[in-house]
Formats: sequence, structure tokens, C-alpha cells
Amino acid sequence: MRYKILGRTGMRVSAVGLGTMVHAGHFGPMKDEESLSAIDTALELGVNFIDTSDAYGAGYSETLLGKALHGRRDKVFIATKGGNVMVGPNRGKRIFDPDYIDGVLHESLKRLQTDYVDLYQLHNPTVDVIEHGEVWDVLERRKREGKILHYGVSINTMEEGIAAVKDGRSETIQVEYNLLAQEPAEAFFPIAQAANIGIIARIPLKRGILTGKLTAADEQRFAGEDVRSRSFKGEAFRKQLAKAEQLRFLVHAPVQTLTQAAIAFCVAHPAVSITIPGARNAAQMRENASGGDVTLPAADLERVAELWRSGALA
Repeated sequence: MRYKILGRTGMRVSAVGLGTMVHAGHFGPMKDEESLSAIDTALELGVNFIDTSDAYGAGYSETLLGKALHGRRDKVFIATKGGNVMVGPNRGKRIFDPDYIDGVLHESLKRLQTDYVDLYQLHNPTVDVIEHGEVWDVLERRKREGKILHYGVSINTMEEGIAAVKDGRSETIQVEYNLLAQEPAEAFFPIAQAANIGIIARIPLKRGILTGKLTAADEQRFAGEDVRSRSFKGEAFRKQLAKAEQLRFLVHAPVQTLTQAAIAFCVAHPAVSITIPGARNAAQMRENASGGDVTLPAADLERVAELWRSGALA
């Protein structure tokens, strides 16, 4: 496993981490035994950064992670998030009022069975919150108390990423970045790197599209609480699969699967410290981790860049 420094946090993190949204059942039913096997395997392979959120299963992923790390908290950096409301009358809203974030932070600590989190992230704040939110004062106070070691943001838009860099208070920025979503590399990665802000690349496998294992027939099984039921539909889904097929050229020795290639692409960018694919089980965790150990040839990266510039992947 390769390691990188996560910006000015100074944390030496594995190039491939583990995202735990899948463990809350957001991508189809899960068994706790499988989730726990993914976490155990991650630690065995040298993965030392696990990302979660109070929004994943309304705290379920945090609870499961807390149990999994009992007695070995010191083996891993824990990153969690707050701001997306998943229960009660405000369900579906995003709240970044200081008192609210302070409250959910402490609830996260209880579920995670820890006195501190290594990284606390505002979960999809607006540009206004990033630039003017009073919530930063709360995060700074909790940092001084040792309940948070570092803090940052998880964002959705390029405008939010640019605002976070320019504001300067975020030590890290988490953003979707993958072979089919390369906008961040153009929009703000250069200025984030110059400011020594750590980049966490999420969704490196594009919800499974970039594993090369999905087919149009899989649309039938995305239902209920599976987040893919809202976007993996009809012609739009088939177009995404077709884009992934254009990238099959990346699979050649030493790259064995498109999954490996997709993960290797993310960590190849010098601004990216870590990518955090989800893993349903031990086998997926092993394949994901192996992607951090391969290097894509410069010629392949240039071809990917040409496809992106042409609009073939966008």
C-alpha cells in the first residue's frame, strides 16, 4: 500500500481508503458480517483511513464502524461528516447552524465509540456557509478541545470547491472525482494543491459503472432505498455504461481490471491524497486496495485526457 500526506493535516494516509455508505444499505441490502469483513480486510491490507457520515443509514454506518474498531481505534484515521438531516421533521434538509452541528458531532462520537475524530467534514455545505457560516467557530473550539483533530468539507459543485480553497479554513476537500467526472482537476485542484489542502476523491468507481461489471440488465435490481434506482435508468444508464466501455484499453498488464484502472487514475493526480471507494465485502476491498498499487502508463493517461477533452467521457 502506498501512502500520501493529506494536505496540511499532516496525516499519512493510505492512497486507497474505505467509504462506508454501502454498509448502510444505500446500494442494496447488506449483511453486517460482510461489512465487518470489508473493514477487517482493509486494516489487514494497510488501509488506515475510513470515511463515514451521520447521514449513512441515519448513523448506522457510524455505529457499525464503532463496533468494528473497538480495541483498535489507533489503527485508523476516522473521518465523518455532519449537516445532512436524515431523521425527524427536517429530514432531507441540510443544516449547518452551530448548535446543530455541535450536537450531531457529539452524537457521532458516541456512535463511533471514540473521544475524537481525526477529520470532521461539513456534509455538502453551500458557498454561503463555506464563506460566512458561524459553524466554523464551533469546529475550531472542538478542535482546541481535541474532539476534532482536523476539519474540512465534502462538496458537490465546483463553485463550492473554489470557495473552500479561497476561504482557507478547510484543511481538506472531499469531492467526486473519477474517469467520468474530471471537472475538479480543472476547476480547483491546482489552487487546492498550491494551498496544501488535502483532496479526498470519492465515488472513484462511479457507483459501480467503472468496475466494468455492470450491464443494462442490472437496472432491474436497483430499487427501493438503493440510490442507483434514481439515476441508473434507461438511456442515461446505457450511456454511462458505453462511456465505461471506451476505457477498456486501460486494462492491460499490470492492470488486471477496470476497477484497478479507475482507482489508479484517481491516485495518479498529484493533488489527490486518497480515494475512498466503498466495499461490500472482503473481496471488493482487496480489489480496490490493489488499484492503489498499480501505475497507469503516461500514454494511457494522455489518452484518457484526450477523451475527456473531446467530450466523449463527460
